[in-house]
Amino acid sequence: MVAAGAAVGGGQWRQPPSPLPAAGTSAPAPGVSASAVPVVAKPAQPLILDDGVGTYRVPGGGTIELGGGKRIGELLPDGTITGHEVVGSRNWERLVLLPDGAQVAFGSHDLTPGRERTDGPNVTGLEFRLVVTGPDGRIRVQRDVRRQGESVALVTAHGTTAYLWRPAGLVMHDLATGREETVVGGTRLGLTPVFGDLRLSDMQGGWLAVTRMQDECVPRVHDVSTGRLVAELPLTGSGCVAVSDLRLSPSGTPERAVLAVAYQREGAGGRLESRVALIEVVTGRRLAEFEVEPGSPKTALGISLAWQDEHTLRGASYPVAPEGIGEVNGFTVNAK
Repeated sequence: MVAAGAAVGGGQWRQPPSPLPAAGTSAPAPGVSASAVPVVAKPAQPLILDDGVGTYRVPGGGTIELGGGKRIGELLPDGTITGHEVVGSRNWERLVLLPDGAQVAFGSHDLTPGRERTDGPNVTGLEFRLVVTGPDGRIRVQRDVRRQGESVALVTAHGTTAYLWRPAGLVMHDLATGREETVVGGTRLGLTPVFGDLRLSDMQGGWLAVTRMQDECVPRVHDVSTGRLVAELPLTGSGCVAVSDLRLSPSGTPERAVLAVAYQREGAGGRLESRVALIEVVTGRRLAEFEVEPGSPKTALGISLAWQDEHTLRGASYPVAPEGIGEVNGFTVNAK
């Protein structure tokens, strides 16, 4: 499955459908607190620890278990971690938090766990579930969006619409009815096919940022309504060898939009260094560069990004599947 960055916002091409029905309940999510942390304003984008699998803590705080089958972690602006419980599926691979506290989640659900089957796109007894829960934890929608023989992934969502990657391209999925409409074909975005070419993506307002497998160190930003290429923002001059996350800023106007990119480059002795670049989309100007503290050489370092506001980026670095307890370290980068 292709990892797709999630950003709240985007669906401005249609009128909102009727409210979603309510059903089911879920347990409240646990939280982990750090001592003596300041109270910070609610962020424009939640900082989701997409690759957090294992036991984690923040400096000075308790521990929390994270993973697709348990809960997905979020690093809050005050330095604490909270967990969003998996409900309606055996596994969540992507989670989008909406401004009103609702959640849109996507993940695979094995209908016959433990049964031996031949893996592949035509495997039987498997669903790809889209699950919507309200601020009270009640399940509003639980829907299988799988099509036999096809891959699918969640890009982002707002209150009425989810945006999915399908083999044909970017698709708008009505959360109330399940009706779908292709927004832009993958070929117009230089993705042929989407699954196999797509590395990462993020969507904010009417713009879509993507990196491709064949040249992931050259992020591209497209106008979603037309598929038009707005900008190519190469990191090759910085020694980039891989990109691990990207987020478009929640700017009120496209001319002020900034793309945050977490990437790796080869440092001294061949060891990979992790860095975050803030790039003005329209001009390609590098506004800031941040070097992330290195993690253990024995464990892959996960980096997640989210914008506090249109000028301030929040980030988190943490070991993926740590042995023992992994520490989550937050950081901020200013685009001014």
